[in-house]
Formats: sequence, structure tokens, C-alpha cells
Amino acid sequence: MSVVDRLHAAPVIATLFGTTDLDTFLQAPTVFCFLANLPLVQVGPVVQQVQEAGSFVILNVDTVKGLSANPDGLDYLRSVGVMGIVSTHAAVVAKAANSGLLTLQKVFATDRSNLPRIRASIAQSRPHLVQLMPWPVVPRLRGEFLEAMPSFIVSGFVHDRADVDEALELGAVAVSTSQQDLWVPMEGKNHG
Repeated sequence: MSVVDRLHAAPVIATLFGTTDLDTFLQAPTVFCFLANLPLVQVGPVVQQVQEAGSFVILNVDTVKGLSANPDGLDYLRSVGVMGIVSTHAAVVAKAANSGLLTLQKVFATDRSNLPRIRASIAQSRPHLVQLMPWPVVPRLRGEFLEAMPSFIVSGFVHDRADVDEALELGAVAVSTSQQDLWVPMEGKNHG
């Protein structure tokens, strides 16, 4: 089963900022987990805990102090069980893809003028998935922009099931959120 198929089956990704909500997450993990704001020394142990809970780990490498996204840094991440990375930097995404990691490029749609730049950056880095932020802007984007995107995940200000449902209807394969009540499986939904 491909990553996109797995996301369609379980379209909510838990986002953990540091270890504050780690215990809550471990009680009912989602299939995918974004980790951010971890000190480098905690990456290995936290990744191991999350994997033991059965979740696919994607690390926001831009938020890990002391980590360099060079081949050695990417080899280290793979050695501690990181399965994928997310970054705003096209060069980092391209390096990670060449290292065999699942790649997500985080992009911010702040206004219409940066949409061509987003498209160019994605074309350069060729990520497996795009993390499109912030969620409230996504419904305002024109259909052709979203249709031209590779498989995308929406993030930022996802508050309730209605946000999740609308994002999926707009073509997102998943949403990521730190909103803990959304981490439980979506019953009665078929998003495949």
C-alpha cells in the first residue's frame, strides 16, 4: 500500500511540537505523526516511542537545532527510524529524496503573488507530498492551483471535523493537526 493510500485510509496526521503531548499521543496514536521542535538528542528516543506505538514518523528537520540536512545528517535520521522529513527548503527536500526518505515540502500560501513561486519551488524539489499552509487559505485557492499540486496535506488552524472533511473534498490526501480530539480515527468515512 502506498503512502497516499495509507493517508486516504487514515487522513488525520497528529502533529507533536516537542514532547509536551507525547503521552497523550501514545495512548491513541494516528497512523502518521509529524514531529517538530525536538532537540537533536531527543530525536532517536522519541522516534522510537512513536514507532513502537505504530505510527509512521515524519520529522520537521527545520525545527531540530543542531541537525544539518547534509548526507550525514540524513543518514543519522534514517538510522534512528525517521521515515520521512518535512522542510520549507527545496534543496533539503531534494537531498532527502535522494537519501531514500519520504519527502514533504512545506509551503505557505500567503497571497496570490507567491503561488507561482510555490509552483516553481515544488517543481525544483519534486517532493513526494506537499504540506500546504495555512488551512483557512486553502478553500480560497483556485481549483487549477490545487489540481496542479502533487498530493498535498493541509495544516495550520485545522480545528474540527468539518475542516478535515472540507480539506479532503478539496483534494487534500490528509490534514495534520495538533488538535488532539481529531487524532481519533474518523468513523464511518471512506476517503479512498
